[in-house]
Amino acid sequence: MDQAKFIAMVGGDGEFSYQRMGVLQAHAGRRLEPLLAEAVKHMSLPQGPLHIADFGCSTGRNSISYMNFIVKCITDRYVEAGENNGHVTGMPEMLVSFNDLPGNDFNTLSQLLASEAKDAKDLAPSINGADVGRASSYFSAMVGGSFYNRLLPKESIHFAISRFCLHWMSQIPATVTDKSSPLYNKGRSWILGGNPTIAREFAQQSMLDLDNFLDSRAAEMVPGGIVFASFVSRRDAANPENQVNPECHHCFAVGPDFENAWNDLIDDGVITTETRDTFNLPIYGRSKEEVEAAIIKCGAFDIQYLQSPVDEDLCPEDELMHMLQFPKSFAMFLSAFVRATNGPTIEAHMGRHNTDEFFIRYQRRITARATSLLSDPKAQQEYKIFRVTFLHVVLKRKTAHTLSDVNPGVHVSQIDLTPTDSSTSPRLKLASCSP
Repeated sequence: MDQAKFIAMVGGDGEFSYQRMGVLQAHAGRRLEPLLAEAVKHMSLPQGPLHIADFGCSTGRNSISYMNFIVKCITDRYVEAGENNGHVTGMPEMLVSFNDLPGNDFNTLSQLLASEAKDAKDLAPSINGADVGRASSYFSAMVGGSFYNRLLPKESIHFAISRFCLHWMSQIPATVTDKSSPLYNKGRSWILGGNPTIAREFAQQSMLDLDNFLDSRAAEMVPGGIVFASFVSRRDAANPENQVNPECHHCFAVGPDFENAWNDLIDDGVITTETRDTFNLPIYGRSKEEVEAAIIKCGAFDIQYLQSPVDEDLCPEDELMHMLQFPKSFAMFLSAFVRATNGPTIEAHMGRHNTDEFFIRYQRRITARATSLLSDPKAQQEYKIFRVTFLHVVLKRKTAHTLSDVNPGVHVSQIDLTPTDSSTSPRLKLASCSP
């Protein structure tokens, strides 16, 4: 069974739902707002209807929060344009296409959108007393399908966003689940810290996926349109098996404790070794070099922003330190978080009962690890279980003129996010350069 066909966050509003457990992604997302706002400034504003697309929207309030922020930033640009021109600028009608795989819980997302629309308030009701539309209102559509394919009409999107999902692969390489193959990923459920040759199989599939994503968006974006993407990355460009820094393997959510939970299932006779060996997490963290090479190969975008991968904490440090004082409660939270994001993929592979048993053992492993840290404050400080390496990319669809250049090159802009004073507001300063 190809687990990647069943990738989805847990739907609904239950104990393990993404609606409840997406709080960590929400915390990381708020840190993206300055970069999102800057990306909107680079978008070419249309006179007619404006189309935004969220590729990999999942379910829950995170996607809606992003959309509300993006729509507000776009509205502010129209308001500013009207004030600068000394006349009323018509606010365009906006359509947001929410995309994810067909197994996504679009019902919960639709219900949340309906609730948001009912409670929406005007953010910018007028310019010089004239109505310019409701900044928090937009039309919405649900689009089921893989974002590694074409999904929307040609030259129809003005702003596209993909948050925390481009590290998911379209499929697992067939060679790593074939028992007769020398690349059979025996004894592991992922590539982290494993066989470098097998990891390179993942790399090849991942690069094909990224090529397809960029080519599909290139066809769908209007000239001057913006693509904003943020996804799990890695620092070690040469060794794809180092999906996280080797010194951090022990405190990664799907690291040794995740792998050992599979071994516990085997030791307890719940599953066979083949059940474990034929499962592989369909995740690959690309390096900056891989991403930049794919963008250049596509040739349809100018890079507005591409930083080096950065480590970000999904949970504030003081909250993590507090949770670690209660090992059982901490383990329950971490287990629920991992299940909300990876549970459906595991369940598609070995059923609900075995998945329940897996997370019981995973929770036990985390409880034991957290308990061992109680008497060691230094070890607690080093246990960065919610630290993830992200790569943020802002691309602008080239116009017909730039596409016709013989050697347009790749134009990179650096954004300085260093605070200017003691406040938490970053300074956004663009400094263009050519590599």
